[in-house]
Formats: sequence, structure tokens, C-alpha cells
Amino acid sequence: MRTFVYILLLVFVVPKVSAMGQYNVMVSHNYPPYHFYNSEGEMVGFNIDIINAINNIYDDRIKISVGNWEEIVQSLNSGEIQAVAGVHYPGTSDEKFFYTRSVISTSHCFFYNSDIHSKLSVEKIRTEQRPKIVIWENDVLEHYMLTLNPNTTFIFVNSYDELFKALKQPDVTCAIAQKIGGKYYIKQNGFDFVESLNEVFLERNMGFKVSSDFPELAEILNNGLEIIMANGSYQDIYDKWIKEYDEPPHNWRYYLKDILVWGCIISLVIGILLFFNRLLKKQIRQKTKHLQHQLEINNIIRQELEIAKVRAEVSDQMKSAFLANMSHEIRTPMNGILGFSELLKSAEYGSEEQEYYISLIQKSGSRMLSTINNIIDISKIESGAEKLILKEVDLTKMIDEIYEFFKVEANEKGIQLLMEKGECENPCVIKSDEYKLHSILTNLLKNAIKFTYNGSVTISYSISNSFAKFAIKDTGIGINKDKQDVIFNQFVRADISYSSEFEGSGLGLSISKEYVKMLGGIIWLESEPEKGSIFYIDIPCRQLDAKQEELEVKMQN
Repeated sequence: MRTFVYILLLVFVVPKVSAMGQYNVMVSHNYPPYHFYNSEGEMVGFNIDIINAINNIYDDRIKISVGNWEEIVQSLNSGEIQAVAGVHYPGTSDEKFFYTRSVISTSHCFFYNSDIHSKLSVEKIRTEQRPKIVIWENDVLEHYMLTLNPNTTFIFVNSYDELFKALKQPDVTCAIAQKIGGKYYIKQNGFDFVESLNEVFLERNMGFKVSSDFPELAEILNNGLEIIMANGSYQDIYDKWIKEYDEPPHNWRYYLKDILVWGCIISLVIGILLFFNRLLKKQIRQKTKHLQHQLEINNIIRQELEIAKVRAEVSDQMKSAFLANMSHEIRTPMNGILGFSELLKSAEYGSEEQEYYISLIQKSGSRMLSTINNIIDISKIESGAEKLILKEVDLTKMIDEIYEFFKVEANEKGIQLLMEKGECENPCVIKSDEYKLHSILTNLLKNAIKFTYNGSVTISYSISNSFAKFAIKDTGIGINKDKQDVIFNQFVRADISYSSEFEGSGLGLSISKEYVKMLGGIIWLESEPEKGSIFYIDIPCRQLDAKQEELEVKMQN
């Protein structure tokens, strides 16, 4: 698997930087085991091998230079070099430099003389009356120790040799140093009396710091690190320079920690087993209780089935009422058509009488056609076959057409038909289903004129807050409060005592309500007997889509 990943990285990553030139990366001369001069005067170390491994992939694109830290900073700022190896990330962004992915994580720890202190811990350092600590002169390290113990005094040194030799002084508590570097120096110089604590602090990531003028170099380093981590080269380098010094010390305190950890784990497992044993007993008790509860639920279900049965019977009765009502609504105009047709055939009448009979025939035909259309519409709604056909609708044009159509009927009845246009741009266009919107307004306006003896009927409309708002107001017979919740049901009219003299199947408001629901809107009314009614409709204004003029969407119940 590792070989496969390595091949993929070589194929897709290396070609991106194959044509680039050579770059100069600088390292400090004395930072073992990361980069330092060996006894033969060669620059060696963890970071040196990392750079060489990347160079093997990118044909020696990187040149290594050596200097002290002051020289490195000056060279990077002046542009003589393009990057620095072995830099700890500052934790804040810097516009002048890139920081590559982490090469390794470093940390500090406490070192002490085991010949003087048989037992040392962080707690002892924290509680000691006046601990004496050996460190490099570093504000961060000083601040950390003063936070741990404000009475700390310091011995400042400039090298590992000075640091570990200072631990021979009997009044020195311990020293602070970089963990891996300190352990490396201890082994190389035979300081067997020096031990380290397991606790680490001030953990930081180390990598390459690259000038922002050379993003391609940062890419080479990041990609190279990705490849050597995939092909195993990084692990070999880590094992060679770091692994031995990155492991905790093998003393009894280290094993005691493991024993405590495993003891806690075993105790936790036993506790979990006891818990589940108790839980199973509890579940057995609950199972019996659950079965009793299930019997109660079954009883409730049986009662609900009884209710459903009653509802089904009521539905059957409603279907019978529907058939009877529709039979009457179709038979009445049909009898009118046939009767007046026979009269026209059986005798000679004057032109005025013929015109009157013909108008009655037309009226009966229109009534029957309206009833049939309503039956078809309500059937489609009930079966879920009705669909939305969305397209641009000019509200001004639609309202004008409806107004002109009903104006004649209103004038014949002796009432005023008024139109009010509210806040709306010109042209007043929304995206909706024109047929359904037209049907809603037509049904409501037809009812308003039908149930108004005198006065006026007003249709108003406007667009605001993403809604098209309509209102149909009349000065008609009004609707009682107790009837207002049911008038939208099928075959229901406001009050038989009021409306029995009016024709109609009682389906118009039901159809209107369902159409409003399909359009995502709401419909409600305000009414008072003998004072009139106002029906309000709010329909969402969908976003106009220039790429699609018409969209069909199945009705969602």
C-alpha cells in the first residue's frame, strides 16, 4: 500500500516542480541531533538527511548552507537564502514567510542528577521553597518556571555541556532543556547520572521557514515531505536520529505509570461488566412492564380502528350526499334545457320570447358546465393528479380581464364592482399557476356578487414582502361566526336559510382553498351577518427564472 501511494505521489506531485532552479536553504551549525558538525567536520543530522532525501526526488534542487543564527536571520532577510531549516513555528501568521508542514514536534522536559535526587517530580519542583533551575536565557522558559513556582532562581548557561555540568552542584534542583537534544547530548557525552522526567511542556512544531517570494520552494518542501513520509524514508531518518531519544525513560516510575493505566482500564472493564449485568436485570423487569404497556397500546389501536370505521361510514354517507347533490345540480339545468327546447319546437313564439327561452337554455347550460368542471377539478385534487404549471403571470392584465367579465353581471344586478390596485410595479408580474390563481379569484368574486343584494363588491391586489396579496370584499349577506370554519368544506354553503335560494354545488370555496394550498399560500375571511364579508389570499411570489419559462411540479399533499 505504501509503495502504491509513493508511486502516485511521484506521478502527480514531482512533475509540478521539475523545471525549477536551485534554492539555498540554511541551517545552524550546532543543534544536535537535528544539524551539527561531526568529528570529521561534516554537517550531519536529522534535518540534513531530510533535505538530502528531498533532493534525491527533485534532482538536487536544494543547496545547504551553514551559519550561526545571526547570520541565518540576516541572510534570509537580505534574500541571499530562500529558506531556513529547523525553525519552530511562531503560532501567528507572517506575510513575509511561509511555514511548511511540520517535520517533527519538539518539547522541553526536566533533567536532574539522580545521584543527588533519588526522586524528583513536577509536584516537588512546584512545592520546593526556593528551587534552583539551570536554563538557557529564554523569556518563555523563565515565565513557565515562575508560573510553576514564583520563588524559582535561575542559573543561565550557553551550552548543553555547561547545563549538565551545572547539575553536579548539590544545591541545583534540576535543569530545563529540549528533550531530544538533551537526551542526545547525555548519551554522546556519557552523563549517566542525568535522568529526565516523563512530563513534557512547551511543545512546538519544527519545519522549514520559506521566503514568501519563493512559494515554489515551499511546494517542493511540502511535496517532498509528503513523498518521503509515504515511501518510508522519513521513518528511517527518524529511527536513525530521533527515535532512541523520543522514548520515555525505562525506569520503574515509567512502568508504574503503565501499571496504573492498565489497572484503571481493567477496573473500568469490570465496572462496565457489573453495570451491564445490573442493566440486563433492569431490562428484564422493564420488558414485563413493556408487554403490559403494549397490551394497553393494542387496546388504544383497537379503539382508533373503531373511530376509523365510523369515519369511513361518515365518508360513505358524504359520498351518497355528493351523488345526490350532483344529481340535483346536473338534473335541474338539464330539465331546463330540455323543457325550453321542447317549448321552442312545439309552438311559434315571437322573437322576444324565443330570445328569453334561449337565454334560459344558455344559462342552464353554463350552470351544468360549471358543475361538471367543479366535479372534475375536485376529483383531480382528491386523487392527487392536479399539477402546478408555473409561469409568468401579469396580475394587472388578469385582474382587468376578471373585472371586465364580471362587470356586466354586477351591473345587471344593480351593484357596483370596484377594483383597487395597491403597491405593485408596472408591469405587475409574478411567477405562479395562472389557471389556479384565475380560478381562485373567479370563484370568490362569483360568490361575492351572488350573495350581495345591493352595495358593492371590491377586488384589490398588491405585492409586498415576497407575497401577492388579494382581497375580495362585499356588502352582502355575510356569514355567521359558527359557519366560517366549515364553508371551505365540500358541498357546504354558509347557511341554508340564507343561501337555499342561490344556485351552486358548494364546491367553489373548497376548490379555491386547495388551489391556494398548492400555491403555498393561505386564505382566510372576516365576515359579519348582514354587513358583508372579506376574503383574503396571500400567494408567495416565486423567483422569476429566465432560463425556464414553464415548470411543472407535482402536487405535494
